[in-house]
Amino acid sequence: MSTNEERREAAKRKLEERLEREHQAARKRKIVIGSVSGVVVVAIVAVATYFIVDKIQTDRFNAAHVTCDYTKVPSRFDQINTEVPEQITDPAQRKLYQEQIDKLLAGKGKQKTSPEPDATQAKDGTSTLTVDTTQGVIPIELNRSGAPCNTGAVISLADNKYYDGTTCHRMTTAELKVLQCGDPTGTGAGGPGWTSPDEPPTNLKSAGDANPMTGQQPVIYPRGTVAIANSGQAQQGESNSGGAAQFFVMIQDSTLPASYAVVGHVEPAGMEIVDKVFKGGINPGLTTNQTTGAIEPATSDGTPKLPVTINSATVS
Repeated sequence: MSTNEERREAAKRKLEERLEREHQAARKRKIVIGSVSGVVVVAIVAVATYFIVDKIQTDRFNAAHVTCDYTKVPSRFDQINTEVPEQITDPAQRKLYQEQIDKLLAGKGKQKTSPEPDATQAKDGTSTLTVDTTQGVIPIELNRSGAPCNTGAVISLADNKYYDGTTCHRMTTAELKVLQCGDPTGTGAGGPGWTSPDEPPTNLKSAGDANPMTGQQPVIYPRGTVAIANSGQAQQGESNSGGAAQFFVMIQDSTLPASYAVVGHVEPAGMEIVDKVFKGGINPGLTTNQTTGAIEPATSDGTPKLPVTINSATVS
């Protein structure tokens, strides 16, 4: 049998062994906890870095872009009065009025639509719009800086072939000299099914006093300027003037209200084509006399005698 001394020595060894095992286990737990803590710290730093970088990139994107409020609109052809008003009794006037109705109804069947542009458009940047017409190629430099929403709309329309096969349906030859294009119906009443927000120019030279009724300042649109035609509602204080696809080219410096978004300018080679068309003259259209209300020939407003059909309009 073991002596008491031997039993005490055995118990002491067991205690020492147990304490050593517990000490080793405690050391392992510290190492694991320390490693996990390091991973957690690294993960937190990585997540924080991701959100910081993402915010910087988002802020930069937002600073370089603008949100455009393109608005769906019904066809103007749905509002056409298809009969000569009874109050027009003069035979000659009834005939002229009927001619206008017939022209609009003929154009109604040529309507085209196009998808709305992306609501987010870049504020800056230039592109070349190559307008290949039956009279020659008209290169246009588009510049987003003055009207990013309207410029983006023109690019979208060209990309969707909206302008292909359309005519430049209007030319004016009086004090205001412009060539107007972009309406598939050839009537001035067509549109893609939506309008662009107003972006009045802010960098054109002022000309004369502001309109006392609207407060609008007339400005000079230089020769070669490409601007977006509209319904003129902005001149009556409306917030959306209805501009979208139709654009006009300034044949010479002209004074207009600052309500037409400028999207670019025609290159010199293109202005040679525009000048050729202008020299060809116009086929006078019809207009309404603002004083008498009578319909009469428009001696300085009509269609170009040299027909201008857009074969294609491409952006590069």
